[in-house]
Amino acid sequence: MKGRKTLAAIALALLVAAFALSLSLLSRPQISDSALREALAAFETYRRDHPGETLSTLAVVDYSRPSYAKRMAIIDIETGKRTAYRVAHGKNSGDLHAVSFSNEPGSNMSSLGLFRTGRQYEGDHGRAVRLHGLDSLKNANAFRRDIVLHSAWYVSFPVIVENILTLHGPRIGRSNGCFVVSPGAIDEVIAKLGEGSLLYAYGKNGPAPRTSREGPP
Repeated sequence: MKGRKTLAAIALALLVAAFALSLSLLSRPQISDSALREALAAFETYRRDHPGETLSTLAVVDYSRPSYAKRMAIIDIETGKRTAYRVAHGKNSGDLHAVSFSNEPGSNMSSLGLFRTGRQYEGDHGRAVRLHGLDSLKNANAFRRDIVLHSAWYVSFPVIVENILTLHGPRIGRSNGCFVVSPGAIDEVIAKLGEGSLLYAYGKNGPAPRTSREGPP
């Protein structure tokens, strides 16, 4: 009986901690100044080199932020308005943080640098957007690797709480390298980006993480 009470107390404490942490996550910073600065520089360089293209939207993904944070910001260049979303990183890029990146097929890691959005299509995860890597060193294999923007159930607040309670840390699930948002956000994200917009992924390299499967934990 005493052991059961102890376990119940521990479970209650974990639930309270999870709830408190959940509330604090909502106010965490979204994208860093460094990520925004690099993304805007890449955007301006691309716009200068492609004067015939009309570019009004830029998505910035800051992989230096933990995965529970809304670390993808879609920016209206004309007004400066930002809308933030959670986005998953590759399962071999890291756990809570993405620390390793690759352009190699089969790596199951995220890639960095500037991407251009392509056509929309219906895939295994529903609505999705093709991505074309614009950096010959960092992401040129994106299309061949089938790195796209799509949605999945494991990018959600309940998964964050579940991972806290199972001692996997406050994080969402992970992809095979794709940019993955929540099912509830995909329509809005696609509407804001459309075809021909730019997406910049920023990150800091660190030690190689252990390998694991897609999705939680």
